[in-house]
Amino acid sequence: MDKVIGLGVIGCGVAEEFSTYPEYRIYKIGSPVAGDRANLDIPHQESIQEYEEEADPVEISSYLRSIRDEDEALLVVGGGEPISGLSLVILEQMQQARITVVYVLPDLEIANDTQIRDNKIVFNVLQQYARSGLIERLFLVDRRKIEDMIGNVSIREYEKSVYNLVAYVVAMVNYYNHTDAVVSNKVDPDKLSRIGTFGISSLEDDADKKYLFDLKNEKDVHYYYGIPQAQLDSDDTLMRNIKSQTKKFIGDEVNGSFSVYSTTFDNLMVLFTAYTKEIQPL
Repeated sequence: MDKVIGLGVIGCGVAEEFSTYPEYRIYKIGSPVAGDRANLDIPHQESIQEYEEEADPVEISSYLRSIRDEDEALLVVGGGEPISGLSLVILEQMQQARITVVYVLPDLEIANDTQIRDNKIVFNVLQQYARSGLIERLFLVDRRKIEDMIGNVSIREYEKSVYNLVAYVVAMVNYYNHTDAVVSNKVDPDKLSRIGTFGISSLEDDADKKYLFDLKNEKDVHYYYGIPQAQLDSDDTLMRNIKSQTKKFIGDEVNGSFSVYSTTFDNLMVLFTAYTKEIQPL
């Protein structure tokens, strides 16, 4: 996956954070940033229905023409934004590509009635698309979870911090998926388990799992252990600790696996992906 399409305020914000990674080609549709040269400008509409009805499929297809059949691409969508109504139009223009969608749910506690309605519509439709196989995977991300993880930051940096964390987790998982592991017993999730989320943990004794969305009835989970090379070479307890933690986290009814990677980072990191076959409630 090396092509990222951002849709709307949140989608384009996350896509912009991917631009720090040179391996990605970035597309933005409906960016709020004036004069954004990478953006496909979309006339403002009042509702998701109007965005879908007034969309120009030819214009969108032309803008995305460099995404070829069988390419792997990522579409990032922010829930509750009227422009999210363009999601299905965009997906229809790339039917032969392998599309993963990251859907960022808004903070429903402060959303208005229209945002709540729009979020519910797109949230449910994208899940049906995933279940039917029209998209490869749908990853759900709850904005409230992200905000809890980033903690206290200045108002000026707040939105950028949210977008950066989403982009970072997705980019690292994608990197690991295309990198040879030092050790791995990775098993691909069930073909029907197309709805998922990401998570963050650590290898501390009291570590817990921080999900980016409260996934119900998870069936498959994979843990990515990024270990500094020096620690890989010197810590003879790593393998035992990783196996012990993985067994503790997985439980009895979940298919679990792990992989270990050498990194140039200063600190050890643990990321994971979790998947389910079931439609998720709001």
